[in-house]
Amino acid sequence: MRWVLALVQSAALIGLSLPAVAQTPDPELAQGVKQVREGDFEGAVVTLEAVVRRLASVPQRSADLVQAYVQLGVAYVALDQADAARSRFREALARDRGLRLSPTEYSPKVREVFEAARREAPPPARPRKGSRAPLIAIGIGAAAAGVVLATRSGSEAPPAFSGARFGTPVVVCPDGSINVDVPVRILVEAQAGGSSLTISASATLHIVSSAEPGEVGFGSSRGTTVTPAMLASKSKATLAIDTTLLCNNGPGDPGRFNEWSGQVTLTTSAGVFTVETADSLRVNIP
Repeated sequence: MRWVLALVQSAALIGLSLPAVAQTPDPELAQGVKQVREGDFEGAVVTLEAVVRRLASVPQRSADLVQAYVQLGVAYVALDQADAARSRFREALARDRGLRLSPTEYSPKVREVFEAARREAPPPARPRKGSRAPLIAIGIGAAAAGVVLATRSGSEAPPAFSGARFGTPVVVCPDGSINVDVPVRILVEAQAGGSSLTISASATLHIVSSAEPGEVGFGSSRGTTVTPAMLASKSKATLAIDTTLLCNNGPGDPGRFNEWSGQVTLTTSAGVFTVETADSLRVNIP
């Protein structure tokens, strides 16, 4: 049995480059860009999501971080995940307000989604009296599972997301399955800040750990829904993020199992937040 995510996209969808950065090349970023160029969009998502998590805390690599977000946006466009693409483009624009995508390097489809993200991006914040530091939203991985910090003096509390875990810790890919969608749910604890919170989009990324060497690190990113999508100010709720894994289990294959980690990205009225599950999902393959 092999887990496969069906993907048929034209390489013509994407542009191939951003201006070079006058720094030692980041090998993981270069790998992600290469995967985008070669049409391995799912692999690019896995690689580049790891890059942006790593570079988010390295100010001297801000240009690389912008490039990684742009290439992530391109990959998500190619995967027909426009909401996730816009969220990554907004992250790039938040770090470079003057960013433009050249029509000679990027396809009309990519530029259309990028410009939609530009229209959605909030205007630059005006400094407020008594406010010396910006609001900082940090997605912390695994055990911390998405802690959000505020350093704005005297401002309202930001939203917080924590406790990400699989609501379906064990699922089954039945023997003889061909392209069968297996439902998967991730639960996240949400705390709205001083304002009501709207969740406009969600995206999930699952990465497999397998006894089969050829499957280790394989990623799956499919359509999702999130409920509830709105929280009143200062209220709490358990978010249910529903998605699927694509199951293929050839008749008579030896029984085994895979384990998957999970990552959720939520695009909200207060910004984009990424949390990772503290546990894993077991997929039994009888």
